[in-house]
Amino acid sequence: MRIGLLVHSVGRTLDDLVAEAAEAAVDTAYVNETVGWDPVQLAALIGARVPGIEVGTAVTLTYPRHPQALALAALSAQAATGNRFVLGVGPGHKAPMEERFGISYDKPAAHVRDYLTRLRPLLDDTTGLVGVTRPKLLLSALGPVMLGIADELADGTILVWTTAKGVAELVVPRLHDKEIVSLAQVGVTDDADALRQQLAAGFGPVKKLPNYHKHLARQGLTSVVETAILGDEKVVRQEIQRLADAGVTELVVSVVGDRGRTLAALR
Repeated sequence: MRIGLLVHSVGRTLDDLVAEAAEAAVDTAYVNETVGWDPVQLAALIGARVPGIEVGTAVTLTYPRHPQALALAALSAQAATGNRFVLGVGPGHKAPMEERFGISYDKPAAHVRDYLTRLRPLLDDTTGLVGVTRPKLLLSALGPVMLGIADELADGTILVWTTAKGVAELVVPRLHDKEIVSLAQVGVTDDADALRQQLAAGFGPVKKLPNYHKHLARQGLTSVVETAILGDEKVVRQEIQRLADAGVTELVVSVVGDRGRTLAALR
């Protein structure tokens, strides 16, 4: 199983992000879409300055971007990084799409199916780009319908808030020889309970988002904190191995707690 790092970009300089990706010694550095940086451009900038690793988006939003515009940006990132770019996409959530962008979130699964049907051939068109191949395409998918779309139209899925049991029971049966990339909060600590309480205070509202709430319920969970990997080096390694055994092909780590100790354990 490969190990990736989620690089948080809000309020940070490009030099900061490049240094973090270079020093982490992971297989892939991913950026997500928040405020400020454009995620595709940021991934390309990091990848151009950090050789030897893949870079990707986890994820960039589909609703605000025409497939043609996203395809051109992704292929440019692929060219800039020497074919080391991974395009992770997703529809996001109802509230931010409608409140921030003024875009209807009606029938997101139908939107995603149509979007990927248009996007895939555009990613195959590398006309004018020397030596560039189609970037890997991953879809943020949690429910059965979206996982089916990922199986049919993408190279795999990007998961979040998912345990090893959830991967084995809910995800693997719906994907066939596809990538399963899972984002998880990971922290090496001697006081897992205290760190868990800190996370609960900061991430409790996340479960109120309908997509996440349904996904947690399908796993029999009540909080996203239950999906975090927390403990000493031995415990963290065991939990990561459980994800690998369940079928995860790449674990993308969002570091919490002691950063140096956690990254050392990952190495």
